[in-house]
Amino acid sequence: KASNVCRVVATLGGVAHLIAPVGGTSGMAYVGLLAADRVPHTAVPTSGTTRRTVALVEDDGTTTLLSEPGPHACADDWTSITSSVRDALATGTPSGIVQALVVSGSVAPGLPDDAVAQLVRMGRAHGIPVVVDTSGSQLIAALAAKPHVVKPNSDELLEVTGQPGARGARALADDHPGTVVVASSGADGLLVTDATGLAVRARPGRALRGNPTGAGDAAVAAIVLGLLHSATWSDIARSAVAASGAAVLEPVAGVVDPARAEQLAAEVTVTDDTTLEP
Repeated sequence: KASNVCRVVATLGGVAHLIAPVGGTSGMAYVGLLAADRVPHTAVPTSGTTRRTVALVEDDGTTTLLSEPGPHACADDWTSITSSVRDALATGTPSGIVQALVVSGSVAPGLPDDAVAQLVRMGRAHGIPVVVDTSGSQLIAALAAKPHVVKPNSDELLEVTGQPGARGARALADDHPGTVVVASSGADGLLVTDATGLAVRARPGRALRGNPTGAGDAAVAAIVLGLLHSATWSDIARSAVAASGAAVLEPVAGVVDPARAEQLAAEVTVTDDTTLEP
């Protein structure tokens, strides 16, 4: 997921550097693909084998994911990962000074229950925006560290709050002042809310059929770029929905056509929704 975010950030005119835990022959193949696609990255060797996920996309847009189980990580793996993040935050990367931190994806078994929260605290200590896209107990722990933005989808909201849709988003935001919740709802777009009463909805102008696998990652890329450009939440929401839609129209995740994203952005409907109805 983080590599998808990096690819889309670059496509939309930003600069991103990926910190990627890798292991085994599949990890080596992954690093080779990153190099071939010129994705700036730091490969962090780990003890497990990098898992693979295959997306089967049918003509009608139905997508089936076949995911290998994640490797079991050890304490040394986590030390290597956190050291790489800490070094990047302190000294920058070959791509430049770190201006924001995005933490995307699941956490390997064996890593700390607050792994994402630890990374959030690192980013906050450096005074930069931190965006989190994870789920379950890692999301709950991360929220306690006060990330600037979290991006749960509908299923993830229901899992951590017990409430669906807008009610779940509002409950999460109310319980965590200082964090903006960007709740994605697939074809229904997304909702932006926080504890101060912020309530912005963005809906795509039309139904799109394709591969939704990297849509959320494209939205995260647009969100972090919007934060760095001090855009309004209405503009960020519009860009995120457009980038997400453009990603759906591509055959593989991590790819967005900027011209298509711009076209879709003009079709997005953005409203202030103080009622927060589902």
